Amino acid sequence: MGKAGKIIGGIIGGLVAVGAAVAVLSFVSKTGMFNNDDIKLATVQHVDYNYPSDVLSWEEVYGANSYNVSVNDKVESVKEEYYKVNLDKNVTEFTVKIQACDSTGRFATSDWSEPFVITVDQQNIVNKVDRFAQSIPGSNMDLQKVVAMHAVDNVLYTTAVFKDMGKNYVCTYHSAYNDTITSLNEALDMGVQDTTYVDNYYLAKDYDTASSFLAREEKSEKMQELADAGYQVSFVTSQAYELASDTVGIKGIIKATKTGETKYCSYNVSMYVGDSNNERYKYTTAVKNAPLKGMIENTFVELTGDFADYAKEVEKNQKSNYVSNDLGMSY
Repeated sequence: MGKAGKIIGGIIGGLVAVGAAVAVLSFVSKTGMFNNDDIKLATVQHVDYNYPSDVLSWEEVYGANSYNVSVNDKVESVKEEYYKVNLDKNVTEFTVKIQACDSTGRFATSDWSEPFVITVDQQNIVNKVDRFAQSIPGSNMDLQKVVAMHAVDNVLYTTAVFKDMGKNYVCTYHSAYNDTITSLNEALDMGVQDTTYVDNYYLAKDYDTASSFLAREEKSEKMQELADAGYQVSFVTSQAYELASDTVGIKGIIKATKTGETKYCSYNVSMYVGDSNNERYKYTTAVKNAPLKGMIENTFVELTGDFADYAKEVEKNQKSNYVSNDLGMSY
């Protein structure tokens, strides 16, 4: 979050220009002191909007200890140089302006920043899923990508990678609904319900590692079944993570194709790889060469309807759903 650009100026009588704001000093003749009430804070600059977290950020203003944030003329006060916009699911455009404030009375409130119009795409199913994942109650981490999503009865399972303090973590959580979910869009329109974490956060590993594991001779039961039926398996999206010191887990979506037929499946498998204290097991680029000692199929669900449509859209945008290998892992 940008906090660069603190403006610290020595005020030595006369006129001081700070950004777009002009500070006028009013001197008291007998004491030689000046009245700060007429000194206006600098106008907020460099407003930025981040998708899919929907967080606004801006450059810190010297002397300000709070900011008024106007979103479509609704004003809220915040202490820091960022603000989480809570978008209604039907909003596709909003206007932002920000004002710097000083509650101590040393400086006058700044002028409003130039109006900043933000257009958002809430219709594309990938965007809807990203916003859904980012809005999970209690999650303050930045969403990197959604790895997989499927429904069983009245529970929507979502696996996503979040960044926290420079490290990426993969987590699967479920959102429970009163009625059976018949489509992904139906769940997305209802929003996040009673959400409970299924797994703790695990350190996410290299993006490409899943294919290295699952393309080997020892496949999950479902993958072997697809191979025996003549399907060619490719990976739409996947994420490896450290399940334990000697076990690697992989979650994601695969695409199985043969002449005239395509299937998309959400999967979750785990593999025992031995003692990860060994130097060659410390990173998944090395773990991919470890001898597998057993693959356990935890979940394998064929995606249908708009769950499959979502997988197709992710496949089209694989590069934008990529999580870099620079995961800040520590051992």
